[in-house]
Amino acid sequence: MARIAETSRRRDAQPPVDPSPIRRAAPAPHPGPGLSRLLPRTVKGRQRLRTVGILLAAVALGYVVTWIAYPSPLVSPDVAVGRLLGLPLEAARQELESQGFRVRLENPVSDPVIPAGHVVWQDPPPGTLLPKGGAVVSVIPSNGPASVPVPDVTGFDLDLARQVIGAAGLRVGAVDSVVSPTEPGVVVASRPGSGSFRPPATAVELVVSRGTADIRVPSLLGADQEEARQRLENAGLRLGSISTRPARRGAVGVVVDQRPGPGMLSPRGARVNLVISQ
Repeated sequence: MARIAETSRRRDAQPPVDPSPIRRAAPAPHPGPGLSRLLPRTVKGRQRLRTVGILLAAVALGYVVTWIAYPSPLVSPDVAVGRLLGLPLEAARQELESQGFRVRLENPVSDPVIPAGHVVWQDPPPGTLLPKGGAVVSVIPSNGPASVPVPDVTGFDLDLARQVIGAAGLRVGAVDSVVSPTEPGVVVASRPGSGSFRPPATAVELVVSRGTADIRVPSLLGADQEEARQRLENAGLRLGSISTRPARRGAVGVVVDQRPGPGMLSPRGARVNLVISQ
């Protein structure tokens, strides 16, 4: 009985047991997948992130200090120079002045493509940034293609002279003829003369020899037009222009004047102009 009583006392001396279940502390929240990618997981990574932050802060601080010491607008006031090549001078001037630039006109130069009075060069080139207001842009105008020298075609026949002048960038204008001891049909002179400089496509007049004046012109006065033609052909000459004049007396339809006159020396094949009464 004594042993049973001792056991009972020991049970009564033990503290009561809480019948409720044991509660465990909630685990710390785990960062989401997006945040875990941004935050470094190692000590070295955290140190690198701290270093980058310090550098960014230093850059920002330096910018602020510089801005305070040397204040300037955030947006640059510089303006890009427009493209002026090929524009007329007046249009180029208006373009530059509208951008706030000043124009400096340089001496013109020759250009085979850009016509005279248009811009052939600019300095600085298009797209260059310059401060608006006061900046100078130089403009060089074109004075057209360079002049070319007139070639020497003396002694050439007419067809060859045409080819040479065309190859030089010029063209043949009027062709005149004179009495000359040179063979007929050969160029004896040009206007302007050889060595002169002219713009491209300028007309060059040629003077061709009619040959030696060794044929005496027959008298055609009083002959009708057909008879005058026959006399000229027999003498080695040709009938030239024909004009009319009112007949004061005598027959109508006959030669009353001729040029060159009777007895004049003329080269073979030369023309004789007639005046016929009507």
